[in-house]
Amino acid sequence: MLPLLSLQLKARREARGLGQEDAAKLFGVDKDTVSRWERGRSKPGSASVLAAIKAEYAVSQKDLDDWFFEWTIRELKEGDRYFIRGNDYLAASGIDESGLLAQLVDIDFDLVPNMSTLEEGTIEQWAPIFQASPSTWKLLTHGNKIVGYWHYLNLKDEYFDLVKIGQLRDSQITPEMLDHPTFLEPGKSFKLYMVMIGIHSTHRFMGAGGKLINSFLMELERTASQGILFSEFATVAHTHSGEALCRDFGMEKIGHHASHTKAAPAEIFHTTGSNVSKTSPLKIRQKIAQMYSERFPQAPSS
Repeated sequence: MLPLLSLQLKARREARGLGQEDAAKLFGVDKDTVSRWERGRSKPGSASVLAAIKAEYAVSQKDLDDWFFEWTIRELKEGDRYFIRGNDYLAASGIDESGLLAQLVDIDFDLVPNMSTLEEGTIEQWAPIFQASPSTWKLLTHGNKIVGYWHYLNLKDEYFDLVKIGQLRDSQITPEMLDHPTFLEPGKSFKLYMVMIGIHSTHRFMGAGGKLINSFLMELERTASQGILFSEFATVAHTHSGEALCRDFGMEKIGHHASHTKAAPAEIFHTTGSNVSKTSPLKIRQKIAQMYSERFPQAPSS
C-alpha cells in the first residue's frame, strides 16, 4: 500500500479535476516529480512547494505533519527489511560471480544511465576480480533481490596513480593489478579505489542508504583492526549525488576522468589517510581515527 501522503496528494489532485501536468505547473515542478510523489517514490521537500500544496489542495499543517510522520514510520519499518550480505550470498542464492555481476550491472546502469560499456567493463572481465578479492564488496538486499552494493579494490601503486590522472578505465582492470594484504608485511599501507557504491533508484531512501554506507564504514573499521590502513582513497563520481557523497567523506575533486563529457560527467575525487581522521565520517570513531592519525600524521604547516 502506498504512503498516506501519496494517496492524499493524488486524491486531492483528482478531486479538483487536475492532471499531473496541471499540478506540476501549480507547484513549480515537472510532471515526473508529481508522478513520483503519487507513487511513493519521493516526497515534496522545499518550503515553497509545501506552501503551494497547502494552499492549492486545502491541506492543514496538522494533516501535512501527520502524513510526513506516517511516511517516516514506514521508512523505519522498511529499513528493517534490508540486509547487508557478503560472499555468503552466492552460496545461499545458488549463483556464481557471473550471476551476481549480471545483477550488479543492472544497478550500475540505473545509477549512471549514460555509462558506456567501455567504462563499465564486462561480466567476463569482472568475475575473476570478484573471485580474487571476495572481501572487498558487500551487497544490500531486500527480500531475495540485490538492490545496492559497494565495491572497492586495493590497487598497486602504478595503477592507482593512473586512476588519479583519469587514465584507468574500469574495463581495463585485471586481477594482476590488485595489491593483496598479507601478514608478511605488517605496517604496509594500501591504496583504495572505490569502484562503486549506490542503491537502485526504486530503493533510494535514507533507511537503506544509511545502512549501506554504515556497512562500508564498518569495513574500514574491520580492515584497520587488522592493521590494514589506506594511505590514499580515490574514486570517480558520475552524478551530483555521487560528488556530494565524496565531499561528505572529505574527498576533493582533483580532475576529470578521460571519459568525462558534459553529457556523462566523470569527476575524480581523492583524499589521503592523514585526512581520514580529520574530515571523514570516521573522525567520530575514535579508535579508528587514532590508528589513522598515528600511521599518517599530518605534515606540519609551514
